[in-house]
Amino acid sequence: MPKVKHINALKGEKMNFSTLGIRSELKDYELAYWLNHFYKLELVSRTKVADVELEGSVWEYNVFDGKDHKGEGLCMIMNVSSGSRQKASQEMSLFDNTVPEKHLLPSIKHWDYVLMAENAEFAFDLESALKRNPKITTASYFEAHTQLTQTETHLLYEIRNI
Repeated sequence: MPKVKHINALKGEKMNFSTLGIRSELKDYELAYWLNHFYKLELVSRTKVADVELEGSVWEYNVFDGKDHKGEGLCMIMNVSSGSRQKASQEMSLFDNTVPEKHLLPSIKHWDYVLMAENAEFAFDLESALKRNPKITTASYFEAHTQLTQTETHLLYEIRNI
């Protein structure tokens, strides 16, 4: 499984992507279907989840890759974990059957999904279209470098490029 480990390795790297936050009650695969159907984004789920090690656990996030109408890359990431694995040193309880959740990007907990686009103009147009779609609660364009911490921005960049 792809693991994100060296989030500070990109310290001098320019993060060249536009970002949309999406809030929807749809499951990730349902959202990908609707985005593909209405906007022809060609989103396809990665065969392996993105593993992010945080606070002694490995958290799993589903990632979808696609293309916009000009063939430029897109990447949609769940902001809430789809699962987790505890490190071997931590004991599991037989009586605790809740699935723990962790936000990938705590600075923007209000978004269920983050969609990264290469083309800022396309991201603005998609934001307007998503706001009119009844399957989407809301969507908003935001600048990753102003809304997210440097570590979160690097994390998005690494997941996009795995």
